[in-house]
Amino acid sequence: MPDSTNPRSSFSASFLAEVQEIARLLDAEPVEKVAALLVRVRERSGRLFVLGIGGSAANASHAVNDFRKIADIEAYAPTDNVSELTARFNDEGWAAAFAGWLRVSRLTARDAVLVLSVGGGSIERNVSPNIVAALDYAKSAGATILGIVGRDGGYTARMADACIIIPILHPDRTTPHTEAFQAVIWHLLVSHPALQRKGTRWESIAKPAMERSFVKSLSDLKIKLFADSADKAQILEAHAHPLVRGFTTNPTLMRTAGVQDYEAFAREILGIIKDRPISFEVFSDDFSEMERQARKIALWGSNVFVKIPVMNTQRQSSLELAKKLSHSGVKINVTAVLTLDQVESAAAAVAGGAPSVISVFAGRIADTGRDPVPLMSTAAKIVSEYSDIELLWASPRELLNIFQADDAGCHIITVPQSILAKLDVVGKNLNDYSLETVQMFHNDACKSGYQL
Repeated sequence: MPDSTNPRSSFSASFLAEVQEIARLLDAEPVEKVAALLVRVRERSGRLFVLGIGGSAANASHAVNDFRKIADIEAYAPTDNVSELTARFNDEGWAAAFAGWLRVSRLTARDAVLVLSVGGGSIERNVSPNIVAALDYAKSAGATILGIVGRDGGYTARMADACIIIPILHPDRTTPHTEAFQAVIWHLLVSHPALQRKGTRWESIAKPAMERSFVKSLSDLKIKLFADSADKAQILEAHAHPLVRGFTTNPTLMRTAGVQDYEAFAREILGIIKDRPISFEVFSDDFSEMERQARKIALWGSNVFVKIPVMNTQRQSSLELAKKLSHSGVKINVTAVLTLDQVESAAAAVAGGAPSVISVFAGRIADTGRDPVPLMSTAAKIVSEYSDIELLWASPRELLNIFQADDAGCHIITVPQSILAKLDVVGKNLNDYSLETVQMFHNDACKSGYQL
């Protein structure tokens, strides 16, 4: 308990209480959005430029280290080069220094600018005009703009594609709280499963050797996760998830979700999902009608892949149609594949055409008592001969399948909501998980009022 007779003790308690309240009030949604945008920057081999002044400049330097070392993002801060920065102050003026540095760094639309600032900049108040000018230049270059700022976010919040605003509880402590939480947030970002590529020393030492040998971090995965759903709410939730790189649907999922109008549903979803691939399936059993449906579906969006089943219900191969469509520019997803012969034939059919996917239903293979991993590893070797084809592990049954698919060399795995929800458990301490399991059983027994 703080000593009310000691003002220093009282201040410490108040300051720490404010820290707790700020942490409680912080909105996780913009943090997730910043993480997702940083993933996109890394995917397109973009660079991250971190701008900060005063204490935030020191934070920028530390953040650059972490983004480079832990998240594998090429990052820089102008304040790390004192000679250039002071020369620009002297020759170009304070307000133009950051913008000039970004200009000579050849900032492009592939890159991102991250502002660490207490107020976010304000021309009206003549506060951090160099940040304002830098943001104007970044916007003109088409770069992604991100911010971790205090107060009302200032100019940064108005210009940013995603901005995290640190809540202010006491006006006299705006600066220390904002600069402290900048560090909390960037450490959160580089530790995020979607961004972290490299482990840190103390964590690797602390983790038991046996657990360490079996657990791969989500950030180490090369495989792309595609959400598999036809439920609009689930699709929206998955769209906001930084690890989800695409989407798949099928008529069975649509029927389960209660979709009545196939085209209306697809167009509504495509109005939301414009930045990632999504597959919609034909449903005719007649090849001429199948072709008509495929060509119509393909016109719905440049990110659409058309699912063509490997055969129709009469066991007639659909691969001639898949070849015709692919070589006329339709992106194809050959689906319901379960054998290596089908993989070889499908790959030969669509090779040289539009970008294509071959979906092997590894989960259904496992349902028959067969281990799908050796088959998928061989399938990956077959597909690796073609630069325009990706192998997809379909119908996973458990989260472990993501790691199995990655080890097998698959490019994509479809993930239903039930598995997406378990991603937070990856790498969890097993002793802690054991305790949580026991607590769950105990609490449920108590709530049920069981007696013996």
